[in-house]
Amino acid sequence: MKKRFLIFAVIVLSFYGIKAQSHIDELSVNVRSSFEYNHHSINDEDHKGFNGEHFNINMQGHITDNITYRIRQRFHKDMVKGNNFFNATDFLYIDWKINEHWSLNFGRQEIFIGGYEYDYAPIDVYFYGDFCNVLPECYGFAGSVAYNFNEHQQLVFQVSNSPFYGGNSNMLSYNLAWFGNIAPWWRTIWSVNESEYANGEFENMIALGNRIGTDNVYLEADFINRYRKDYKNFLLDNWGFVAKFNYTYNNFNFFVKGGYDKDKYRFLLHVGDNKFEYKHIGGGVEYFPLKDNKNVRLHAVYHYTQENLADVPNETKKYTHNVLIGATWKINVIKK
Repeated sequence: MKKRFLIFAVIVLSFYGIKAQSHIDELSVNVRSSFEYNHHSINDEDHKGFNGEHFNINMQGHITDNITYRIRQRFHKDMVKGNNFFNATDFLYIDWKINEHWSLNFGRQEIFIGGYEYDYAPIDVYFYGDFCNVLPECYGFAGSVAYNFNEHQQLVFQVSNSPFYGGNSNMLSYNLAWFGNIAPWWRTIWSVNESEYANGEFENMIALGNRIGTDNVYLEADFINRYRKDYKNFLLDNWGFVAKFNYTYNNFNFFVKGGYDKDKYRFLLHVGDNKFEYKHIGGGVEYFPLKDNKNVRLHAVYHYTQENLADVPNETKKYTHNVLIGATWKINVIKK
C-alpha cells in the first residue's frame, strides 16, 4: 500500500513540476464502506462483517488548452494480476480535442461496450448483472477517435485490448459506440463490438443501453446479445437484460433493479446443451445529508441472485441474499 501511494505521489508532484504547461483541475479521494450480510444456499452459509469496498484516487486536468488527461487508481485492488501490471488502474489517458467535432484518445480507458450498468463507475454500483460480473476486463489500453455531432451526440471508434483477458494478451477488440439522444427524454449508449477471445476468433456483441425519463425519474434498460461462430443462432443463444428504475425526491434516491442472463456457453466455459441462467433483483435507498453537494452518500441495499442450469434438476440452483448498509464519501483535495 505504501508503494502505491508513493507512485501516485510522484505522478502528482510531476504535474506540479510542469505546471507552466499543465494544471490539475481535480484531485479527489473516493471511498465506499459497508456492513455486509449475505446468505448462500451452498452449505447454507451466512457471512457478515464490515468491508472497505472502494478506495479510489481521481486526478484530471489540462496539459494544454486542448489536451486533457485523466487518472483513476483503485487502491483496494491488486495492482498486478497475471501479466496485467495496471489491474487497479481504470483510467490513464490523454485526450486531444482537435476541433469542435473531432478528438483523439490514447491510453488506458473504458472498453466501450454499450449499456448504462456497464458505464457507471464501480463505486456507484451496489450489485451487477451476470455480464459485468464475469467479464474479465472493463478497462484496457486503447486508442479511440470520436466525432461529436453536437454536445448530445457522439460516435466513437475504438481499438482496444480484448475485454476477455487482462493485460497484453495479444488479442484485440474493435468497438463502435454511440452516446446519443434520440429525444430529450431518451438517451442511449449503444455499441457493436468484435472482441477476440482466441487468436483470430471473435465474439460479436450488440449492446443497447437506453435511459428514458428525466433527471429525477428515469428507467434504464440494457440489452446485450453475444455471438460466436459455433453458436447455433445469431440472436438469443447468449444474451442478457438489465433494468433499473430510479426516483429522486429531495435528498433521497430510491431505486429498483433486476435482470436476466442466459448463456449457452457461459463465456469461455462450454457447458454442453444446458443453458446457464442468472436472475437477480434488488433495490435500495440512498440519502445525501449535505445540502450543497453530494460528497457524502448513505445507502441501504438488498439484492437477491439465483443461478442455475436450465432443464436440469432443481439441485443445481444456487441463490444468495445480500444486504449492504454503509456510506460513500468524496474528499476534494483540488477542485477548480
